[in-house]
Amino acid sequence: KKFKRAASILIKIYCFTGVVFILSPFIEYAFALAGGKIPEYPHILPSWNPFDKIHILCYIAVIVCETVAAVYCVCVHIAFDATVIGVMIFICGLFSSLVYQSTTIGGRGKICNLSKRRDARAHSRIIKCHKIHIELVRCITGLDRLLKNILGFYFLLATLTLCTVAVRLKTERMGAMQLVSLLQYMCATLTQLYIYCSYGDAVSNESSISATQGPFGAAVWCLSPKIRREICILGIGMMKQRRLHAGPFNTVDLPSFIQIVRAAYSYYAVLDGNKTNDNINT
Repeated sequence: KKFKRAASILIKIYCFTGVVFILSPFIEYAFALAGGKIPEYPHILPSWNPFDKIHILCYIAVIVCETVAAVYCVCVHIAFDATVIGVMIFICGLFSSLVYQSTTIGGRGKICNLSKRRDARAHSRIIKCHKIHIELVRCITGLDRLLKNILGFYFLLATLTLCTVAVRLKTERMGAMQLVSLLQYMCATLTQLYIYCSYGDAVSNESSISATQGPFGAAVWCLSPKIRREICILGIGMMKQRRLHAGPFNTVDLPSFIQIVRAAYSYYAVLDGNKTNDNINT
């Protein structure tokens, strides 16, 4: 259910962004014609187009290629983000299942007398939980190794995007479609960044336990001291928090999201203050 909800949000964001991105040049062209101007042919992607003046069929062929490129880019983003978020949700679910399994190491705890059979059963459960925990740690480490550089670049790009959008809204006069396109792109960037940080924060929280969760909540009073020591060792290993990283400095969590928004606002405030000082000096 979590994956379907997150994937649905991502698909709607990307589809809406793609539609606005593709249609906005043509809507602006229509507005210009309605205003009595004769602008150049609109294009979806900024590029050099020497074939526009040759024949209308050449222009149509270029527009078709640009539309296919834009749709392909949207599909690639949807596939990548949905896969990454799906893996994060899967890891969180496995950690939740591991915490529940580790609480049943000692059984129900209704019988308090020691038993070799109960110790052997608890020992096998400890081994099983330990193996699952090792595999989950390997999964998080591998995912972090694959995404670290990509998310680091994305966090930097998101910060610069928010800064430039804020500055353009403050300094430029834009048409209606340009304003809509810019605002929806900024909202889409913030939403995508929040989804990444939200599920990255969930991975960090689910990967560690407190002193009352997991093995520490098992019925240890009906187990021998040796099995209790094994439970403590397992619990100490499960208390370490695992994090996903975005570049060498940032982690994928909600504090990083707040930090990026603050950095963008600080950058905007500095540029706006410099512009105000220049106007005063002038």
